[in-house]
Amino acid sequence: MSPTKLLLLTGSIVLLVGLLSGAPMGQAINKRLSEDTVRGWRVAHTGLTMGGVMMFTVALVLPQLVLTSLLNSIAAWAFVSSSVGFTIGLPLGAWKGQRGLRPKPSGVNTIVYLGNIIGAWGSLIGTVLMIYGAWNMA
Repeated sequence: MSPTKLLLLTGSIVLLVGLLSGAPMGQAINKRLSEDTVRGWRVAHTGLTMGGVMMFTVALVLPQLVLTSLLNSIAAWAFVSSSVGFTIGLPLGAWKGQRGLRPKPSGVNTIVYLGNIIGAWGSLIGTVLMIYGAWNMA
């Protein structure tokens, strides 16, 4: 699968999960659940919706950058792994009331933590490669 198609497909799935995360956010607000619960769903809803749109943008921009085929694929897979990590971690964290800022306590919190770490590192690697590719354009 081409990097562009991979980014568009993954971005569509991430956007869908982000939009669907708006329903439990609205329920949490209507049921007057704790601010932590509402915040968790708000982060999942807005973060994943923004992440899906970002994937579309990357899919459009990446072919314009000056990168080797290998670096182009690494950048695409970095963003895909990032979005998958966040797509697992953010809704799971909101559902189970875990923030995943540290790996302990183990269990669900560790899964949320790993999703956050994979998400952050993937975004960082992909963005650095995009900067490199843009720098090479001149």
